[in-house]
Amino acid sequence: MPCVPICTRRSLPRGAAAVLSVAVVLGAARLAPAQQQGQLFISALDQKGDPITDLGVDDLQVVIDDAACKVVKVEPVNRPMRLSLMVDNGPGLSPQLSNIRTGLKNFLDAIPPDVSIELLTIAPQPRFLEKYTTDRDKLVKAIDHLTPDSGTGLFFDALVEAGNRVDKEKSKEKSDALNVFVMMTSMLGRNDSAMDRDFTKLQKQVVQYGITVHFILIDTGGQGAIGALGVLQTQIGTALTKISRGRFESILVTARLVTLLPELAKQIAESDLRQTHQYRVVYEFPAGKDPKTAQKFQASLSTKRVGANAMLSLDGHMPVGGTQ
Repeated sequence: MPCVPICTRRSLPRGAAAVLSVAVVLGAARLAPAQQQGQLFISALDQKGDPITDLGVDDLQVVIDDAACKVVKVEPVNRPMRLSLMVDNGPGLSPQLSNIRTGLKNFLDAIPPDVSIELLTIAPQPRFLEKYTTDRDKLVKAIDHLTPDSGTGLFFDALVEAGNRVDKEKSKEKSDALNVFVMMTSMLGRNDSAMDRDFTKLQKQVVQYGITVHFILIDTGGQGAIGALGVLQTQIGTALTKISRGRFESILVTARLVTLLPELAKQIAESDLRQTHQYRVVYEFPAGKDPKTAQKFQASLSTKRVGANAMLSLDGHMPVGGTQ
């Protein structure tokens, strides 16, 4: 199987095969700190879609630049998920909040109950309706409290604030949780603070912390405050979903949210299944290969389990079915 380069800390899914092989290009900065050792993460599902929970050293093979490596450790890893729902309640979508509420409730029904969720509105500025909780009753009540506002939604400010919250939380606690942002916004958003340095910082946070961004842009018609309608939303949304391997959707009517949001939830649920059932694979570099001096390595990780549907990651972040 040909090698597929990864420019950021992303995952690569592959279909079922008798011997599954996934290849990446590794930079020296992404290696495990132990001298002469590296690490990769793998999640494997069986033909029924259930996690394979008994992978061992003998089930896996790592190859670096065509040289077989010794797998020294295979240990289970649980990377739980935290989900931030950001909803535009400005004038572009105010008349359509009924469809949005229905879509959000359908979304909750399809999300695993152990996923912690927060809900925010973004007009006239980002505001919490409910902070992180697994209590679905609280979240349903928060959705019912979703009300219109005359101010236009600040989608970019909401994303920047969410990224900064993750940054602050990661600096204070040793948490393996991976964050998912779901942004729903119209083309009428106002974002006076959309600055290059803020966007650069946000992209770095997405990559550094393994954040997945899903972006839903709703065409409400009318004239936007940014001139060309929806250009800023499209540019930022497509850029963030691309680097995070999330999903970008542009829809014409909010009625589509009633089915789109549960579809997205099922995709997120599979990602959660993989991230909470994966393995960290530690391997030794081949003789003569110095990870401190080499710039890149061609690395492949394969499993011999027949029918295994495996996904490989450099950091345990495993988004499913997003932007390629």
